[in-house]
Amino acid sequence: MNTYSVVVDFRRGYNRAERCLITLERLAERIDGDVERWLIVDRPRLSLGKLAERHGARTLTLPGLARGARLNAAANCSHGEVLVFIESTSDLSDKWLYDIDQALRIQAWDALALAAERWPASVWLRRIGRARLQTQVFAVQRVWFERLGGFDPDLDSQAERDLLGRLQACHARVLQCRPEECRRSVS
Repeated sequence: MNTYSVVVDFRRGYNRAERCLITLERLAERIDGDVERWLIVDRPRLSLGKLAERHGARTLTLPGLARGARLNAAANCSHGEVLVFIESTSDLSDKWLYDIDQALRIQAWDALALAAERWPASVWLRRIGRARLQTQVFAVQRVWFERLGGFDPDLDSQAERDLLGRLQACHARVLQCRPEECRRSVS
C-alpha cells in the first residue's frame, strides 16, 4: 500500500479546480492507500482556499517561482511515498490514479509519465501535423525524487522532462505512455 501526495499547480486553470478536486476524491476512494492533495497557487484566492478545504486539500501560495521550484516546495511539504504532479488543465480518465498505483506498487516501476499530444492552436500548424507530447501526470517514488535532488528549480516548462531524463540516466524504471495506453501497460 502506497501513500500518495498529489500536487496540482494552479498557476493557470483555476476554472477546473472544483472538477479536479472532486475527481481526486473519487480516485482516492478506489485505491488502497492514503492520498493527500496539494494545490499550488500564485496568489491567495479565498474561493480556491475554501474549495480546497471542502475537499480535504491544502494550498501553497508560491508567487514568482519557476515550475521546478514550485513543485519542489510542494514535495518538501508533503509526506507521501509517491509524489504525483498533475497539469491543472488536463482532462484525465476516472481510473488514472488506480493505473498509477498498479504500475508503481505491483509492477515496481520507479516513475510513470502520462503524456498526451497537444496540438498547436494555429490551424496552419495543425495541417503540418506537428503535435507535441505534454506530460499530464508525472508520478515518482519519493526515494528516487530525493536521490536526484528533485526538479531543477530554474526550469519552468521543461521541469518534468528534465527529471525524467535524469531518472532514465540513473537506470530508474520509467514507464512513459499516453493515458489510453497506460491501462494496457500495467495490466
